[in-house]
Amino acid sequence: MYSTLLIVLVRSIPVSKILLRLLWIAALSSSLSCQQQEDEKSQQNLTPFIDKPALTFLVHPYDTPSQLITRFQPLCDYLEKQLGQPVKLQLASSYVDQIKRISNGSADLAYIGPTPFLRAQDNYLKGNDQRLTALAAEATDGQTGYHSVIVVSSHSEITSIEDLRGHSVAFGAPHSFGSHYVPRTMLSASGLGLRDLRDYAYLGSHERVALAVLHGDFDAGGLRQAVANKYAQRTPGLKIIATSPPLPPHLIVARPGLNEKLMNQISSALLTPTTDLVEVTLALGHGIYFIKPDLSLFLSARQVVKAIETRTEVPAQW
Repeated sequence: MYSTLLIVLVRSIPVSKILLRLLWIAALSSSLSCQQQEDEKSQQNLTPFIDKPALTFLVHPYDTPSQLITRFQPLCDYLEKQLGQPVKLQLASSYVDQIKRISNGSADLAYIGPTPFLRAQDNYLKGNDQRLTALAAEATDGQTGYHSVIVVSSHSEITSIEDLRGHSVAFGAPHSFGSHYVPRTMLSASGLGLRDLRDYAYLGSHERVALAVLHGDFDAGGLRQAVANKYAQRTPGLKIIATSPPLPPHLIVARPGLNEKLMNQISSALLTPTTDLVEVTLALGHGIYFIKPDLSLFLSARQVVKAIETRTEVPAQW
């Protein structure tokens, strides 16, 4: 009875509709199968992250938050992929905040400048058996380290450091090597101290120094050359009147007590050239890549910091 009814129903439906119905059923089955495979694949990709806590990567506020996220999020994504472990980018509220957090272990990794690195090692971790471990050093266009500069507006009549006597100068954060200690050393080497300036202030970041000089709030400012170069072609722009010697590089460091095997994996991921790593470093800046750290370069940085803090003579070779 049922088979007879089925034959009648089939005969009553046009052939084209039967074919369309069969094709629809086949497509639906294929879609469900693909979705199941995708779900299984996603689950497999998540498997390496199970039971692995996230690593925190801490960056000091030398630029605007949006710029820092643009630069460093690709690096965190790259490390996450290489390690099979979550790596979360965090921005420190200040240089001191970064020093404290990487020293006490509340952050696992940090991109850190010379002064904060030395401050953590020499002050916060003094007497501690475990120190920060330098995993990689930043290099640019074949040069280890970077340069600081003193800038004025392109419309300014100031042409040398000596011309700054009686003028106002902006610095970055007090703990910044490139926007405080080094510009102060450059002034000192030219016979100028803070007492010889009309005014000075610490604005917190390299970017703020650049903008303060551009807007005419200060006659000059000390900052990292890479930041100054961003504003060189503006009208008005920034004009460099003095450039420092090569400075110790920024480092990627690990907190005290981080697993040694994990540190080796991170170091290898940063120092082994790959296509993926090249794309990541392009986000950090033109010509940037990572090399094996040479901590002997930081001996001169210690001398510079000591000279400024103790108001003694600037080292002959700094």
